[in-house]
Amino acid sequence: MSLIKVGIIVEIFLFVGVFLWVRKLNSKQSRQPSLSKKIIKNLKF
Repeated sequence: MSLIKVGIIVEIFLFVGVFLWVRKLNSKQSRQPSLSKKIIKNLKF
């Protein structure tokens, strides 16, 4: 029983870690276009 519980806890932590890592990658990708838009606005003005 204890080994099963430890395995479930480890799987939950891995799932949460991967979920947070994917969110970080997505936030970096969404930030890049906003930075380029700011640069384009600065060039226009």
